[in-house]
Amino acid sequence: MTAEQPAGFWSYTHRDDHLDGGRIVRLSERIASAFEMITGEPLEIFLDKRSIEWGDAWRARLDSALTGTTFLIPVVTPKFLKSQECRREVIKFAGHAASLGLDELLLPIHYVNVPQLTQGVDGEPTDEIVELISRRQWVDWRDLRLEDEDSPVYRQAVHKLALKIADVLETAPPARPVEVTQQDEATEEPPGFIEVMAQAEAALPTWLQIVEKFGLVIAEIGAESSWATEEMNNSDARGGGFAGRMRVAEQLSVRLSEPVENVDALGSEYWSTLSSIDPGIIGFIRHVGESDLTPEDRQVARDFFKEIVQLATVTKETTAQLQEFSDNIGGAARSSSRLRPQFRTIQAAVQKVIDSQTVLDEWNRMIDETDLGGDQP
Repeated sequence: MTAEQPAGFWSYTHRDDHLDGGRIVRLSERIASAFEMITGEPLEIFLDKRSIEWGDAWRARLDSALTGTTFLIPVVTPKFLKSQECRREVIKFAGHAASLGLDELLLPIHYVNVPQLTQGVDGEPTDEIVELISRRQWVDWRDLRLEDEDSPVYRQAVHKLALKIADVLETAPPARPVEVTQQDEATEEPPGFIEVMAQAEAALPTWLQIVEKFGLVIAEIGAESSWATEEMNNSDARGGGFAGRMRVAEQLSVRLSEPVENVDALGSEYWSTLSSIDPGIIGFIRHVGESDLTPEDRQVARDFFKEIVQLATVTKETTAQLQEFSDNIGGAARSSSRLRPQFRTIQAAVQKVIDSQTVLDEWNRMIDETDLGGDQP
């Protein structure tokens, strides 16, 4: 396969495919066949994330300005949103595509109903991956997946989807990398590298502070949860039964109100600031890797990269701890309907930090692959 040949990455969970009798994989094969029938050109769709070929092709395409011939098709289901690997793929591809002005090459298929994607769910915390997908023209396959695969309805739908992919690849604008220019305040042009770097330099200390605050609030929530456990044990010892446990759960709900509100705000702020600047940072790192820099610019880039790498290193350990905390919260949430909404909010906030780490890790990976990656001042 040449770099110019169209290629798709089929992002799905193997468990979903197994539960649906292999239909998800067969759908990718039918789309590739229909595309070749329509265009006369082969379309390679990479399926298995576990293979070396997938990883090598994925990284090579993301790091290349030839991303204009590459698309990602996330097969969206409730289980897809719970898969950290699938979430990472969407985040990374969205950032790279946006850095080249090629947002339309993210082509989601809504395969099994995810209520937030269609009408939203009152009282439910927002999911940033759902928001990324909802901004694209996703394809609705929720009813079609129940059709017989050889039925005219199903075959026509496959044809239309292949036609859409062909049209997107044909009409997608040329890649538009961010340019190294000083932005005129009177224009509405997107920021160039100078503005991106200024934003990032100002944001780096704030990002680190948010992570530190996040850890403190999570510790506070953990302490309150420990208090509740002890109170429930005391109540059980007094013969309080489930009524006593309910009283403690209600007290815990009140005590958690403020820290849960804080952790929700911190998670949203952290994700929104990182994701908004992600395309610009990706573009800047790509520019540094491809350009002959003056000694002065090289030093500026080296110092900037060092700060990013340090941030990613510091947050990585915190993120791992938060993942463990979120898993524990998930078990506790099932024990009380009164606490369940608050625990879901905590989990959603933690997920935003985990997803933000994907952004930082991708910057780190790209930096490491430039000739400044191992550079020391």
